[in-house]
Amino acid sequence: MRASPTRKLQLYVAAAAVGSVAGLALGLPQLVALAAPFAVYVAVGLVLTRRPELTVEVTVARRRALENEPVPGCVTLTARSAVDGLQLELALGAGVVVAGVPLSWPRRLAAGGLCEVEFELRASRWGAYDLGSLRARATDRFGLIRYELSGVTLGRLRALPSRETLRLLLAPLELQATTGSRTARDRGEGIEFAENRPFVSGDRLRRINWRVTARRGTPYVSERHPERNADVILFLDTFAEAEGTGGGGTLALAVRAATSLAAAYLARKDRVGAVGFGGTLIGVRPRLGLEQLYRIIDALLGSEVVFSYAHKDVSFVPRRMLPPKALIIGISPLLDDRYINALLDLRARGFDLTVVEVSPEPFAEAGAGRSGELAYRLWMLQREALRTRLRELGAPVARWRDDEPLQVPLAATSEVKRMLRRPLAG
Repeated sequence: MRASPTRKLQLYVAAAAVGSVAGLALGLPQLVALAAPFAVYVAVGLVLTRRPELTVEVTVARRRALENEPVPGCVTLTARSAVDGLQLELALGAGVVVAGVPLSWPRRLAAGGLCEVEFELRASRWGAYDLGSLRARATDRFGLIRYELSGVTLGRLRALPSRETLRLLLAPLELQATTGSRTARDRGEGIEFAENRPFVSGDRLRRINWRVTARRGTPYVSERHPERNADVILFLDTFAEAEGTGGGGTLALAVRAATSLAAAYLARKDRVGAVGFGGTLIGVRPRLGLEQLYRIIDALLGSEVVFSYAHKDVSFVPRRMLPPKALIIGISPLLDDRYINALLDLRARGFDLTVVEVSPEPFAEAGAGRSGELAYRLWMLQREALRTRLRELGAPVARWRDDEPLQVPLAATSEVKRMLRRPLAG
């Protein structure tokens, strides 16, 4: 522990020095007598002072938590010698706050004493955070020397975006050839019944429906739908966002929507990937399993709007990130022309595209006066024209606002997708 003089020691030394010098210079022993107690106190205190032996350990219960979820922590203080005037200072990183009751600790620890100070931390927004560090201060029993122990780091915390429960998802128009939990429209080996048809040469005997055969007097076989899975690509817009006065914005909502969709599709045995398309490119190849969910979340935690004048199109995205027959879900406030052109390019290439519009309208207000109101109405009409254009190209748009569950626009858009049997060519 680093030692430094306290304000008390400085005042006592100054009083003893001034009294002694003034008494000797003026020939007044009374001043020397007044300064003597201060000098004796300092001398005895410095002789009897022993450096406290204090061990500080900080543990955090979890390194991953949801945003705004309290994370328990504990500070363990072990004193091998008596510690007086104990003070703890928690220097938290940006975006991290102490949740609940503030820290409380004893002012004195006896030799061999053990103390545990519990606390809770909370991250107000998803992201990767440096929790900060802890400082411990103590003084000797005379209050002359201050001892400080610093550099006890708390580590890092990854605050995951909160997820919504989605029961009805956007169904892909085409499925992959690999086995999954979705029922294909094709005929083949499977569980789901499709139809009965007359027996032809080459059919397997085990596929004969004996009840229908006995009723009609001629062999009939049962056709079934095979079980397949889908490739789902979450195409996140990181070109621009609309921010609110309270610190929220469309990017935070978009990451929450992407996390909820990834968890729901992976639970249905689909392969899910993610592409962050903006000033910087973020890509996660489509895979299966719970581990893939955390890969996507870790990639999304680094999402941020990076200002860039660069003109980017779909050619910047590696081909392995956009597999054929994939369902691409664009998640965007539809504010940047570069991202909008990328959506139109994807649709022109024949991809099954659906857009989840994270509405920026709650974060925008009409300007003052009649001209501001007219400009706002014109902006709203331009956005409606863009939605109409995407729908006409076969890319339904689900408008999502923060004041409603994500399931609401998804359910409405899934009804539209059911009427689209095949993706349009462009």
